[in-house]
Amino acid sequence: MMVLKIKKLKRTWGDLPNRLDWFRHHTFWLRAIIGVMYFLLFTVVLSSNLFVSKLHLEVGEPSPQLITAPWTKDIEDTEKYAQDQEAAANAVQPVYKPDEEFFNDLTRDLGNDFTALHNAAAASGDDSARVSKLKQTQPFTTLPQGVLLSLLKTSADVLDATEQVGGDIILTRARNVVSGARTDVDVAPLRERTKTDIDQSALHDDAKAFFKAFVDQELTRPTLVVDVQTTEKLRSAARASVKRDITQYKANQKIVGPGEIVDKKIYQVLVDYGLINSRNTWKSASGIALLVILGMGTILGYLYQYKRDVLRLTNRMVLIGLTMILVLTIGRGVISINLGGNDFNSMSGMLIPVAWATMSVAILVDADAALLVSVVLAIFVAVLVDPTLSTANGLQSGLVALFGGVVGVYSVSHLSQRSDLARAGLFVSAANAFMVSSIALTTGMSLVVWIVGLILGIVNGVASSFLTVGALHWFESGFRITSSVRLLELSNPNRPLLKRLLMEAPGTYHHSILVGNLAEAAAEAVRADATLVRVGAMYHDIGKLKRPYFFIENQFTQDNPHDKIAPTLSALIIISHIKDGLELAKENKLPQPIQDIIAQHHGDGLVSYFYHKALEEKDDVPEEAFHYEGPKPQTKEAALVCLADTVEAAVRSMKHPTPGRVEGFVRKIIKDKLNDGQLDQCDLTFQDLDRIAMAFVRVLSGIFHSRVEYPELPSAKEHAQKKLAGDTGKTAVKGSAEEAHGEKHESSEEIDDKDMPVTEHPGKDS
Repeated sequence: MMVLKIKKLKRTWGDLPNRLDWFRHHTFWLRAIIGVMYFLLFTVVLSSNLFVSKLHLEVGEPSPQLITAPWTKDIEDTEKYAQDQEAAANAVQPVYKPDEEFFNDLTRDLGNDFTALHNAAAASGDDSARVSKLKQTQPFTTLPQGVLLSLLKTSADVLDATEQVGGDIILTRARNVVSGARTDVDVAPLRERTKTDIDQSALHDDAKAFFKAFVDQELTRPTLVVDVQTTEKLRSAARASVKRDITQYKANQKIVGPGEIVDKKIYQVLVDYGLINSRNTWKSASGIALLVILGMGTILGYLYQYKRDVLRLTNRMVLIGLTMILVLTIGRGVISINLGGNDFNSMSGMLIPVAWATMSVAILVDADAALLVSVVLAIFVAVLVDPTLSTANGLQSGLVALFGGVVGVYSVSHLSQRSDLARAGLFVSAANAFMVSSIALTTGMSLVVWIVGLILGIVNGVASSFLTVGALHWFESGFRITSSVRLLELSNPNRPLLKRLLMEAPGTYHHSILVGNLAEAAAEAVRADATLVRVGAMYHDIGKLKRPYFFIENQFTQDNPHDKIAPTLSALIIISHIKDGLELAKENKLPQPIQDIIAQHHGDGLVSYFYHKALEEKDDVPEEAFHYEGPKPQTKEAALVCLADTVEAAVRSMKHPTPGRVEGFVRKIIKDKLNDGQLDQCDLTFQDLDRIAMAFVRVLSGIFHSRVEYPELPSAKEHAQKKLAGDTGKTAVKGSAEEAHGEKHESSEEIDDKDMPVTEHPGKDS
């Protein structure tokens, strides 16, 4: 039985490569599996704090064990505090103010009554008719006949003064917040007090009778209402004046013993320490799962819309997810550290090194994608610190993570050397410190907690820098990604391959440097990867190290080995430097983009010099034997090295490289490459080709500039002899003036090369 199991295991293990190969050819299912895996990992890590071992207790139940305080903490009795606040608020008596709507109606009614009195007094007819007209208006109906006749005979001026005095008496008493009627019970006493005021006034008796009747008619409801705004302010002040009931628990102090009943106060202490599971855990976890789906979907949607080249590369997508899950895993461990107090523990989320993930993604994948990763990771950090979002701790940690991550991206967006990563760490530390200070000033944080937060933020930035430096190599090698830092290291002239190239093939080395300068300038013009282009150009001809003297730039004598062998063999040697270069690149573990440039920098072009030479010897020469194996350049970078390689070699062979002739020659070479189909598989546009030509001409103009011819001065002895001989003539001997690069200027002959074809020279591959 055991033997059968072992055989089955061996069979399964042996079939594993085939299964993996199936996934490699079915990338959709591979990506789907990876996506589900990351979704589960994110959800588990973010919701892990919900499933920490907690007590399941209710008020009134006995405690199953001895529970002590995990750390020193001030516990507030929130229930008692709320009760005290309500008691203080209820103790505040309501503040009253006059009911303006009531008094507006009262003033209007009083004015209407006196208007009726004026109209009746001015009416024609006898007294009985005027009295009858006046009795049609309340409260005149209740007044005796004699009072009405007396009022009708009163002059208008006296009536106006009476209205003013009587109205003031009624309004003064009714509007007073002390004597006014607050409730229905107070209405009758108010009427009596108002009548007394009227009786004590200087009004004549008939007017007093009218105003008493008016009071009985109008003062039938409360004249004061509660001033809600003022009352609430007073009650809020009363609530604020209540002191909190705080009990300090020392670390390891007993909270409740085994078998003791858990009352409301003890239950609140357990909740404050986070020892009670008071929420629906699975419901909260479901919400976190939805948040994870939204975060992952946002990143994928952005990449699909704007960065499809990144989305197509599975290793890049895996790297983004890996950096995020590593940061969250570290963060889960960080927030579990006890910093010695609740206030300090609430700051632990500021140690989560989000900038490590964002800087790694910016360097290895894409800076724009890294910015979005910063936002999503900041949200995830907020949930990680506080899964239920019940406190401000999560928001504060998320803000620090957001700004630290964004600053980290911008700090490495133009990385030129590895030491720049250390500087990026300082920038992140500064951003974290500013964010912590902003939070401290906004929330009124104590000075000690503020200082601790600053220390954590600075440590976060430095740690992010160290983690980026340490993990960069492993990410590069594990995911086969070449970063700008790696390329800059490869450009060091002390690298073994470059030193060999300088010593064994110096002509090729200097040619490669010039090609790199040309290609880098063109890359900047068309927004290609200038660093990759320059480094790729430095290594593109390393295959010539195997047979350096078969290439004309390394031939320092008059002997040319190609003169002694057949053109087909010469072409084979020239073509083989591609394969030899790839072998050297793999032996020295050069990155794949460099190997691609080595393989593609000649495309499948023709070694035309030896092909024409072979045709001179024999007519039926197969052209296929004189073509490079390819492939054609697949990227902008490979195409730029291809063009720069050909241009540098061809322009160097020109006899009189004037700026105009150089530009025409460069454009002819680019046009020939285009017509030959060498640029068909890269994404260069015609506008790009024009910019490339201009960049080449600009660099070449600086390389092949003109020099003045220096005259050969006579020696001191000759000068003295001529002076003694009385020779007054001036002579100037023209000779050869040594140029700055050590070559002699030949002015004795002019060679017209306007019809020079773009062909390879003996032993020259470009």
